[in-house]
Amino acid sequence: MSSGSNNVECPKCKTLNSSTAYQCSYCGTRLRGVPPIVLGLAGLLILIGAYFVFKDKLFGVPSSTSTVSSSSPIPNPTTPVTPSSTLFTTYPSLANVPNVPNGIFNYGGSTTFAPLRSPVIVTAINKAHPNFKLLYTEPPNGKPGSGTGIAMLIEGQMSFAESSRSVKNDEFELAEKRNFKLEQVPVAIDGIAFYVNPELIDQGLKGISLAQAHDIFTGRVNNWKDVGGPDQEITPFSRNLSAGGTVDYFSEKVLDKQPFGSNVQEVRDTTESIRKVAMTRGSIGYATASEVINQNTIRLLPLSKATSSDFVSPCIDQVCKAVNKTAFTDGNYPLTRRLFVVIKQDGKLDGQAGSAYANMLLSDEGQKLVEEAGFVPIR
Repeated sequence: MSSGSNNVECPKCKTLNSSTAYQCSYCGTRLRGVPPIVLGLAGLLILIGAYFVFKDKLFGVPSSTSTVSSSSPIPNPTTPVTPSSTLFTTYPSLANVPNVPNGIFNYGGSTTFAPLRSPVIVTAINKAHPNFKLLYTEPPNGKPGSGTGIAMLIEGQMSFAESSRSVKNDEFELAEKRNFKLEQVPVAIDGIAFYVNPELIDQGLKGISLAQAHDIFTGRVNNWKDVGGPDQEITPFSRNLSAGGTVDYFSEKVLDKQPFGSNVQEVRDTTESIRKVAMTRGSIGYATASEVINQNTIRLLPLSKATSSDFVSPCIDQVCKAVNKTAFTDGNYPLTRRLFVVIKQDGKLDGQAGSAYANMLLSDEGQKLVEEAGFVPIR
């Protein structure tokens, strides 16, 4: 059939054709099996099909489920240290979450997460994954908080941490010096609520603005009559002035990073703060809303962004049995934030445990548990 290295002889009419010809240029007899253009189109179609079949494995995102981004704003976006942009998959139930490791895993940190560490939620996780054991770990210094938890995670004392604030740049940098990275995964929305001694409400206090809260906790205002209340000295309480994520958030968003006033009394945790406010006339404290709803010994204050008349309650009713989820999600309530699971990306068991825990809270069942705990689901 061949006649020279560069030509192909037609078997019918003996005409010489180019070695790349598909059919005879004279009689049209087929010289090859498939035309190059068809081969090219077929190859293109195969590549397109392979993309859709294997894109999930290539990019790590299963196509049959939704995803939640773990990236979030960092205080200084100009720094080269940034969190990972891993996408965490969402599943229907806790039991559907794969790659859950066996073992006992220490965790802790933010006291805001206390409702998510309840026996109900821990039992649900244990039922779904019996060999995944969670052990809440108190800090050695006795002062729990987001900063303490992240520090313990970096030091290897925890498998993963819970934080009510974003990871700070110096924490990212310290982790990288230890040859691993930190991942922060948002799992819930929370609101900060102010609460006062019940007598203040009985005596006509309707609420406060953010500016008034700033003046109270920096010591500029010391009497309730100056912010629409009775003639009564103000006694403010705050927990963990050095280690708490809630305190960090409060300092940034309410105090504009100014120092607390000398009149502010420090308490260990929200439980002690509630007890102190309930016992002290003219007192005020603040905490995550889910921790202070359903408390009969204190009263939660409505809050406004700018004026002292446009108040928004952190509760959905006067008896404050549930948080105001609508106001938390639509931005009408002035003080809301995201809660994070902080994961050690070291390719080892601790990182796997943190990812599994985050995926459980982000599952459909997990988000229902988040809501039942008094927080707002993030999805």
